[in-house]
Amino acid sequence: MARFPNVFLGLLVAVGLTLAGCNGTEPTDVAAPPSTTVEEPAAETEDYGEDTIPEVTSEPGDGDQPPVSAQSDGVDGADADTEMVAVSIYVMDDSCSDFQAESVEVLADQAMTKAVGEVLDRHRFESFKLSGYRVNVEDSKAIVDLRLAEDSERQFSSLSSCEQQGLFGGLEETLIQHPTWQVNQVEFTNRGAEIVL
Repeated sequence: MARFPNVFLGLLVAVGLTLAGCNGTEPTDVAAPPSTTVEEPAAETEDYGEDTIPEVTSEPGDGDQPPVSAQSDGVDGADADTEMVAVSIYVMDDSCSDFQAESVEVLADQAMTKAVGEVLDRHRFESFKLSGYRVNVEDSKAIVDLRLAEDSERQFSSLSSCEQQGLFGGLEETLIQHPTWQVNQVEFTNRGAEIVL
């Protein structure tokens, strides 16, 4: 008999809570945020992934170009004229001791930009990715803006001394050694900020 009131009291509490839950809208309000909270992050993650992937895959879709694309301001000559010229680019040799000149054919009206792209194509390093680049020349000074990809695992400073010499030295040699470009100095930036090694 001593146990009966405790069991009966427990049943009354359970029935009371059930009835209280059925009469109000609180269970709906309480249940809605968890399902919304669970679904929204998943949707956001999927959206970011879908937005990022097409941008990356659309850049190299222009033929056999590397995942690095040139971005020039107002150059429309590619449609008007497809004249090609031979340009010497400079690539580090296998022993990392000297540059070797290599002749490449590029569009005449975009020769400097395309030559930089050819050098970058030959200096691809594991876990190091560029998303684009620009070349501007002012008063015999070339500014090469290299854009490190957001998903690049390595930074400019994490490149070995040989990799740095091959990349930056090859670009500098290519721009300075060309007789008609009249470039005497080369500066390297990453999205406008000077690259410090």
